[in-house]
Amino acid sequence: MSINFEVTLRATGARRSGFEAGLLPAIDELDELLISQSEATEAARRLRTNGVEVLDMGRFSISASCDEEVFSELFGVGLRTASLAAVEGASTWDTSKLAEAYSAQVPSGHVAAPSVDRIDELVDRIYVQPAPILFAGERTVPPIAMVNPEFRLRVPGDVAQLMGASAAHRRGLSGKGVRVAMVDTGFQQHPYFVDQGYDFLSVAAPDTTDGSDDPSGHGTGESANLFATAPGINFIGVKMNNPTLAFRTAARLRPDVITCSWGYHVDFPGTSMPSWLRPLYLEILNAVRNGTIVCFAGGNGHRAFPANMPQVIAVGGTVVRSDLSVRATEYASSFDSSWFPGRHVPDLTGLCGEPPTADYIVLPVPQTSALNQHDGWGAFSGTSAATPMVAGVAALLREVDPEISPADAKRVLQITARDVRAGKSRQGELATPGRDGATGYGLVDADRAVNALV
Repeated sequence: MSINFEVTLRATGARRSGFEAGLLPAIDELDELLISQSEATEAARRLRTNGVEVLDMGRFSISASCDEEVFSELFGVGLRTASLAAVEGASTWDTSKLAEAYSAQVPSGHVAAPSVDRIDELVDRIYVQPAPILFAGERTVPPIAMVNPEFRLRVPGDVAQLMGASAAHRRGLSGKGVRVAMVDTGFQQHPYFVDQGYDFLSVAAPDTTDGSDDPSGHGTGESANLFATAPGINFIGVKMNNPTLAFRTAARLRPDVITCSWGYHVDFPGTSMPSWLRPLYLEILNAVRNGTIVCFAGGNGHRAFPANMPQVIAVGGTVVRSDLSVRATEYASSFDSSWFPGRHVPDLTGLCGEPPTADYIVLPVPQTSALNQHDGWGAFSGTSAATPMVAGVAALLREVDPEISPADAKRVLQITARDVRAGKSRQGELATPGRDGATGYGLVDADRAVNALV
């Protein structure tokens, strides 16, 4: 098995470290954390000499990979298998590469640099990058249920209508000229996308191959929700392995919006951000600083990072039932962050199913994928489905006002959201009139949002 990890350099001169215990750098401090490219180049050379594949040199860390045997021999640390219990009522996820799978030798969550070839003169620490949780309800639905389904939403029409995007589309707004990147499991050019005439491009992060190959089906399916609210965008799907590297790959494309339907179940009371998440945290901060609107799924009962970051748009879940009643759903998370005082998740919501299965939206997937249930289609949902819908509405805002900042875009989406007054979240918080714990400011309304800018 390949081990994916981020390499951080020692702080030298005026440069600070973004990895000090208890330190969470702010956006305006990022320039103080930039690594020296000459030192990074030399560190990469020494790592390569010792069997490490250097995949990319970022502004804050180096992305690398090697097999388990090389990792154990070079860093003197073995890895053990760890698991993260699934949340009751949600799916079970493969978390075998969870970063906390270090042996008891490294309880701090990082590996010290080795002295071989004087690597430790330049390198400070090594952080293994685990596979994140996909915040979707994933299950097997018999094909007959797809032919004669219960109440389920279809793309693009149902999603566009319920998110208020259809009215915006009729006014000529579609996200045209707006670049949106999505980081996920892969993105197949499904016949549905061809028929709709979407501008669709899939690429692979440096540690994976063939961005159009999507064995899961998650990325392909969720991208249809993005197109439902913003059919005219220039879409780039980035297939991920190491999430830090994949997010950095997306951010380098300088998109207007980045949407991510995944995260980590980690923000528990009495804890602080573990060091192995710092590389991803810094990359997200840098993207927002560069003007990119970043959306993350709030989780399906999880206490999710990066959704808990105040700089991103954290998306929760609202269900619209067959009688058109609107409610918070117990499938979606709501929580107060322990890492960021005063931060509550979610900010607002998109469409999401209900327990126990949340098979709420029929989406296109590769016929050979795990989520294929009938002839290249699957029914699934969760906050991973809600998030790209909201990202699409953010793209409409960028079409209307190309200079709108990430903070202002979030605020517009919040103050124009549709109030949700019934139901409760997975954590039991109630939806009430006005802003509430279960849904934040409520269900995003694209038409009201764009009206606020025109």
